[in-house]
Amino acid sequence: MGDMQGSLDGFSGKASAAGVSGESQEGQKKRGDEEILGVELKPGQAVYSHSRLSTFEQCPQKFKFAYVDKLESEIEGSIESFLGSRVHDTLEKLYTDLKFEKENTLQELLDFFNSEWERHWTDNVLIVRKEYSSDNYRKMGERFIVDYHNRYKPFNQAKTIGLEMRIVIRLDPEGRHVLQGFIDRLAYAGEGVYEVHDYKTANSLPEQDKVDVDRQLALYAIAVKEKYKDCRKVVLVWHYLAFDKELRSERTDEQLEKLKKDTINVIKEIESAKEYPLKESALCQWCEYRPVCPRWRHLYETEKLEPVAYRKEEGVRLANEYSELKDKEKEIADKIAKISEKIMVFAEQHKVDRVYGSDSKVTIWQKSCVKFPGKTDPGYPDLVKALRESGGLEEFSTIDRWKLEKAFEQIDMDPKVMQAIAKYGKRELLKRLYLGKRG
Repeated sequence: MGDMQGSLDGFSGKASAAGVSGESQEGQKKRGDEEILGVELKPGQAVYSHSRLSTFEQCPQKFKFAYVDKLESEIEGSIESFLGSRVHDTLEKLYTDLKFEKENTLQELLDFFNSEWERHWTDNVLIVRKEYSSDNYRKMGERFIVDYHNRYKPFNQAKTIGLEMRIVIRLDPEGRHVLQGFIDRLAYAGEGVYEVHDYKTANSLPEQDKVDVDRQLALYAIAVKEKYKDCRKVVLVWHYLAFDKELRSERTDEQLEKLKKDTINVIKEIESAKEYPLKESALCQWCEYRPVCPRWRHLYETEKLEPVAYRKEEGVRLANEYSELKDKEKEIADKIAKISEKIMVFAEQHKVDRVYGSDSKVTIWQKSCVKFPGKTDPGYPDLVKALRESGGLEEFSTIDRWKLEKAFEQIDMDPKVMQAIAKYGKRELLKRLYLGKRG
């Protein structure tokens, strides 16, 4: 995990409007004995974390719920998060005991994992994939621990410096922008090489190019380099436990400096935010704020109703009626399209441009015009290139197709531009029907 969403106890500053408030002392004590790794903080210092920044990027509305409104949710978190916490607890015990020359057996680690699972479990943990039970996830955790134990025993690949180490990073020389987090495990591999280890229980394995631009551990590398003067290199290590696979990456000093600037820009965006729009994505399925989110609240409210009350609920009734009408609308639209085509064929065969009914008339309008490719069409990049090279891109900078086509038809553009883009235009015959009362 390696990151806490709360900020340091008693620290809040100008960013408090964006929900950057202090973490309780009780919350801090849960982390155990911690070493602050990085810079000292000033009273009133605004502190961010990677997870806080990610929450804003993922969904500003969720950020508002969590850090501005500080809402409590009836959902305690997802089963994936719960699984991750219990596995982290177990690996933390493994390396903590090794510091005291106690090497746990595999069975002792599994017993500890299952004990912690039972101790922390509540029925409020969200299981999105209903086809799987909590026991399925518990067994996954056991497998992660078995694989890790078998792969790294006797756990002497590097010397552990700290576990769940708090880091505080100053992103600018003045210390106006500060970020914190927790390193799952910091280890020393010798010859000035430090390793930042992070344990992942996700069921997806990223490609190397993804971890090479990962923000979280790269930020932690900044703190390590500042703390340890003999640090020659920081290696970032991700343990993807579901795959028994290890991914490694490094950052240059130039990359870390750019990362600082990019992170400051995200912080500035948060601090200047006046609105927090909802951003729907697949991640919504695992969001603990669904019961209060305007996109999902009605679902949770109606799920609690008895069947009779559910069917009578106004929102349910309106949504059902709207759905039925839209189905009919599509059916009618399909019929209109077929009749329109038949009318056009009839008009062409009989060489007329108006067809009369009993009390109505249908007028056929048609016009030959040039159409240029749109943004999703294959020829669009070539059209943009031709406009740029012929000097027409400034006038049609947004490639307004209607404006471009009108200017082309009316020969209202530079001949050089017309010549350059002519081959990308396709002449089409537009046809429309207009319905009116028979007069």
